[in-house]
Amino acid sequence: MAQTSVKAVKPNVWQRLVRYTNDVKAEMRRVVWPTRAEIINSSWIVVITLAIFIVLIFFLDEASTIVVKFLASVRP
Repeated sequence: MAQTSVKAVKPNVWQRLVRYTNDVKAEMRRVVWPTRAEIINSSWIVVITLAIFIVLIFFLDEASTIVVKFLASVRP
């Protein structure tokens, strides 16, 4: 019993590149871009969150430094 397989012809590299580029262009037309106000608002949220984490990490670092210095100064 002989099997017949139909092998699809693979497009060459240039045809695939052109298809890929066209697909990317089509997708980019569908993107809903944020407004300027949304970008500014989101940026402020990121900056404020970053500042909060910087302060939090600073105080945790200072507290851990104090604890380690205290433990190092205690002699058994």
